[in-house]
Amino acid sequence: MPLIMRSLAFLVCLTVSLAADDTHAEEGKRWALLVSSANTWINYGMQADVYHAYWLFREGGIPEEQIIVMAFDDIVNNDKNPFKGQVFESYDLEDVYKGIRIDYRRESVNKDVFLSVLRGDKDAVKRLTDSDGKVIDSGPSDNVFVFVSDHGAPGYIAWYDNNFLSAKELNQTIASMHEENRYKNLVLYVDTCFAGSMFKDTLPNNIGVYAATATNATFYAYSSECHSRVFGKAATCLGGLFSTNWAYGAQSDDRSTSTMNMQFQGAKIACQGATTPMQYGDISIAHMTQKEFFGDSVLNRNILRRSRPRRSVERASVIRKNMLAYQTLKNQLAALPKGSRGAQRLMARVSSVEKLMGLADKFFLDTYTSVHGRLATNSSTTWAETNFGVIKWSCYEPVVKAVMSLCPKMMRTEEVRYYAGAKFGVLVNLCNQISTAKVLAALKRAAEINPLCAV
Repeated sequence: MPLIMRSLAFLVCLTVSLAADDTHAEEGKRWALLVSSANTWINYGMQADVYHAYWLFREGGIPEEQIIVMAFDDIVNNDKNPFKGQVFESYDLEDVYKGIRIDYRRESVNKDVFLSVLRGDKDAVKRLTDSDGKVIDSGPSDNVFVFVSDHGAPGYIAWYDNNFLSAKELNQTIASMHEENRYKNLVLYVDTCFAGSMFKDTLPNNIGVYAATATNATFYAYSSECHSRVFGKAATCLGGLFSTNWAYGAQSDDRSTSTMNMQFQGAKIACQGATTPMQYGDISIAHMTQKEFFGDSVLNRNILRRSRPRRSVERASVIRKNMLAYQTLKNQLAALPKGSRGAQRLMARVSSVEKLMGLADKFFLDTYTSVHGRLATNSSTTWAETNFGVIKWSCYEPVVKAVMSLCPKMMRTEEVRYYAGAKFGVLVNLCNQISTAKVLAALKRAAEINPLCAV
């Protein structure tokens, strides 16, 4: 072949090659960050949500190096697990744990590591974990999906270690990612109580970020499939009501034609009568196909054993997440023979939890009434808990820290900490009504007369 022809052939091949590379760069990569800091057997379903989500991305052909899983990982071989080595998210007992790759476990599942991983800060991850852990190493052509299944409080995701992640911190991280061109489209799914408060009045609609939440800013999220039929006396919930339903959609829908909004609306319908999922930010992203985030489900049909249609769960099998510890204990009690020693021991524990919940109620009631006087009902702050406006962070943030400090037992005891956190709406209300100093003084007075706050 003459030299000129060989040169032309080379240029043609090079042009085609570069065109292919440019096309790939334009399409970008798909990244997923899947997180649950919830630990102990009672919070089984939140870890199961994350494990199920992992397989949805693997089914779509997303490489393992672009999927990051953060989970406490203390349920698969838990003493209470009669199915050692397996985790289920539904009553059909499909194992969602086998073969999963968990990148961050135990104490590494905290807000500082999460934020560092999200913003792609390898140096921070190295400093925090003493390891070269994976991060979202995304660029301006990439789509990023973040999923969190956990507990929550107004304006916070309630990490297990009480180092709560605030809406302010999360949105500041998102803003910095936008400024650094670290994504093309960013989607966040959050399944916690008060999940909407992480984005309402905070997340802009013009920075390429879309958020879907299990509930609005002022209400509770629910766990689902909580009957004792799977675990008997070790009864626990198998997943989140919102999470299991959006996952069913991603698993069974045609991702090349079904949009993120279709997936969301299906989950919303399934949640009717319990809670109200919400959408925030750039809603136009919701009209993109699921394939653009989850990959093409046609690629690996056999990863998940079978596709399930999205379905409504049994209403009797759902529990409000802030009541999860208490109601789970009651479900376990119902599965035991009446009058048995096991039932007697568990009844004593249920009674103890009821006492703790009563003391938590008293703490927030005393705080509120020390400012406003006696309530009309003289017994409940329920209205103030779920009816609050914009969070005034200059007051609310130090006030929440004060609660952690004044009542460490209340905020460290599993059976009551999330129940108490769900009452932080009282503090949001007070911060919008009086000065920070007056709220702190009211908290201190309430703590001084509450046994749950004794150090």
